[in-house]
Amino acid sequence: MIHRRLQKLNFYFEFFEKDSIFPFYESVNNNTNGEISVNQSTEEIGRFKNRVSIVNFIPPYLDLKINKQNAPYRAFQVKPRTGFIMDLSQYSAADEYLKSHLGSKNRRSILSRLKKLETCFDITYKNYFGEIDESEYEFLFQEFELMIGSRFEQRGDEHVGFQRWDEYKESVYDLIVENRASLFVIYDKKKPIAINLNYHFDNILDIAIPSYDIDYSKFGLGQIVLVKQLEWCFQNDIKMVDMRWGDLPYKRLWCNKIEEYKCDVVYNKNNPTNLILAFTIAKYLNIKKSMGKSKIQQLRLKFLRKNRTKNETVDKVDVVAAIRIEDLAELPSTDQIRALDLSENEYQFLRNPVYNYQYTHSAHSSDIDVYSLDNEEMSYIIAGKRKLQKLIL
Repeated sequence: MIHRRLQKLNFYFEFFEKDSIFPFYESVNNNTNGEISVNQSTEEIGRFKNRVSIVNFIPPYLDLKINKQNAPYRAFQVKPRTGFIMDLSQYSAADEYLKSHLGSKNRRSILSRLKKLETCFDITYKNYFGEIDESEYEFLFQEFELMIGSRFEQRGDEHVGFQRWDEYKESVYDLIVENRASLFVIYDKKKPIAINLNYHFDNILDIAIPSYDIDYSKFGLGQIVLVKQLEWCFQNDIKMVDMRWGDLPYKRLWCNKIEEYKCDVVYNKNNPTNLILAFTIAKYLNIKKSMGKSKIQQLRLKFLRKNRTKNETVDKVDVVAAIRIEDLAELPSTDQIRALDLSENEYQFLRNPVYNYQYTHSAHSSDIDVYSLDNEEMSYIIAGKRKLQKLIL
């Protein structure tokens, strides 16, 4: 019976994606600039009267005020998960932030890969914010879905966003037009190779779903897209970049604020049963968080001990086992080889090794030819200006 008294609510989805505030809140204060958004919701507040609402994912830079004067609602607040944020308010340019927070070594590495990317391909950057052609929007969302699917298949996982993919696809176009969402895209010619879905509120950018084409993984697209988005943020007076919850190494690298996301357990103060239930839930969430932190630390230590010397070796062995590379002195005669077009889907499996070749030799795609060998199955040749290589799969 208890579950009938409970409802789980996601503040993030409601506020950023639907531009709505749950009716038991009177206002939302953006503590980065002091702006207060008064709740304009006309939703009937009474439907929450007999239930305890667990409002998850309240970001640390927003303060929510319960409507205590006109409604009997109160809340226990807990902080069950860690959030990762780039606070740009003390910086004047993207490069200043990179120098200050990432350090010279990481900054040089990322900018070197950025230069490599622009050397090897015809790269352009586009942020769709305020307007987007409908046909381009449909094309980008199709490519976005494929990117995410490929990346998570490689990891042996499924992206949680796919559970709501139809909602995203139906809503984001209008949100872009209304300046409440954006798609930041890196193109190789006309092909999108990195796409970030973002939401906007005042001077805050929320990076909701990032993804990139894994064939270009050598170039570090995930880092490059953040550099370019930071540049856009400084040009458009964005003070806070929210990379959401989920403890990942790249977030720790980029974010200068690691703060706790809030969770409000909202209840009707005139209902003693719900008050006790809300108090119990808040206590449980705090205990769960404490136990979770301890367990995570133990798992991290165990992982580091087991993998300190193994990770890089295993990765290299896997690559070598998949593809053998041989240098060639000259190209075989034309009657032994056949030119291939990597844009055709049947040769997609060759893109990653060819792009890796381009990265290593700083070779532009227009200077690369790829051939199959007629008398050798699963053998291919990459012909650049300076080097010939044979791939044996």
